[in-house]
Amino acid sequence: MLGLMGSPDSTTSVVLSAAALPHVAPPPRFPTGRRSGRLRVRSWMKSYLRDADAGSGEAASAADPSAALTAFGLRPDVLRRRLEDLDATDRARLALAAAWASGARWLTLIDPFGMVPGHLRTGLRSRFAELVAGEGRGVVFSSNSLTDHAIAEAGVANIEKDQLVALGSLEQIVTEPRGSLPAELSGVNVYSGLARKGWLSIGHSAVRARTELDGKVFVTLGWRAALLSLDEHDPAFTSATVFEAIVTGLRDRGSCLQAKLSPVDTEMGLALDVDLADLAGVPRSRTPAIGFGVLHPGLGATITELRTNVKVGTHVFVEVDTSALHAYPVE
Repeated sequence: MLGLMGSPDSTTSVVLSAAALPHVAPPPRFPTGRRSGRLRVRSWMKSYLRDADAGSGEAASAADPSAALTAFGLRPDVLRRRLEDLDATDRARLALAAAWASGARWLTLIDPFGMVPGHLRTGLRSRFAELVAGEGRGVVFSSNSLTDHAIAEAGVANIEKDQLVALGSLEQIVTEPRGSLPAELSGVNVYSGLARKGWLSIGHSAVRARTELDGKVFVTLGWRAALLSLDEHDPAFTSATVFEAIVTGLRDRGSCLQAKLSPVDTEMGLALDVDLADLAGVPRSRTPAIGFGVLHPGLGATITELRTNVKVGTHVFVEVDTSALHAYPVE
């Protein structure tokens, strides 16, 4: 299996390019429009298998899809139902069953598990991987879920702006991201840097760290690898690497409230995303928890104080934990 990660337009175009090759089944896609939902599953399935037959040469249109439907947890009588009567999970099961029934050596899928709820997603994904491994078929699929890519035994390709940014194992893609999406998914900021004479530098920033590398590098910094305060002389700061930044954006991500920061002086600081608070109540490891969910006591001792003190346009002071900088070669 090969997983594709990146912007949907870019990954979809790659999936469709793969689908145009011999012995490759096209990605199952449901019709859109006001009347399309009234289409019977049987009619949609026959149409898909005809298209797969034309592209793969596997004589799929003559196949009985019942076994494929059963394999993915659907009763054969689903063929009599309308597409509009199927929930998101059954549509995902149907798409996988249709691709499987094609009999093609290679299957292509566009975000096959995207609409499946989490408590069902893992089981369906595992079942699919089990069947693929059992019959030795190949799969090219797109997804922006890290857990989906856990089944991508051949590796993961990061596609951004129609370019291949990185190709490797899921671990490589996540721990050493070369694109914005895997960095986002793995919770880090990523920068271009330079390692020279034992020092790692990022642009013109004063944020530096020791390194054994040499040459152009990528550098990551986790969303919790910085300490923020409203006070430049906060006693919690322990180094000289403190810079002033402006909050340029606020957002929710999971249980966390995050800020996007822009340095006042680019020769001192870095642009970075930072977790401000964690409503799951997880304290920041280097700072004693002052209140529920508080990660930066210097911004407020409670979530209420934080929300009052920190808004778009607020000036804050930032200390970066340089020991958390992770550098790796560009090549």
